[in-house]
Amino acid sequence: MIRRAKADDIDKILKIWLETSNQAHYFIDKDYWQNMLSSVKNHYLPYAKTLVFEDKHQIKGFISITDEKHIGALFVAPKWQNKKIGRKLLKTAQRYYSLLSLNVFAKNSKAIEFYMQNDFKIVNEQVEVSTREKELKMCWSLGCKSGFIKRYRSDS
Repeated sequence: MIRRAKADDIDKILKIWLETSNQAHYFIDKDYWQNMLSSVKNHYLPYAKTLVFEDKHQIKGFISITDEKHIGALFVAPKWQNKKIGRKLLKTAQRYYSLLSLNVFAKNSKAIEFYMQNDFKIVNEQVEVSTREKELKMCWSLGCKSGFIKRYRSDS
């Protein structure tokens, strides 16, 4: 079940965030993520709209949206990855928002592939200041599909 996050979900969400950040971002020192934990808890999550995927009273993943359009976080606990939980969270967000953007590290090829499979397009490239790692800005909008589009015979 996907539902709005509650205050007592925060510690579970942070645990997923930290564990998955360390795994997915192996190219960034683990201390960086540990040092970011307080900021995520106190400055990011309170202002984000967060949905959690809960199954049998266990939170298995979450998505957080800021500024009415930016995916600041989409994480699924490592144990529950590749079970379509991330896709379900993303599709739920896409029902509420007609435009979504996100930043993803260029070295996180698994995430880039996931977003491209879900019709996100790369629109910009920059260097993330605090990590000095290259990141990509990706966007999705309702009705704008990526990939090959068949042409109709009557098209010129």
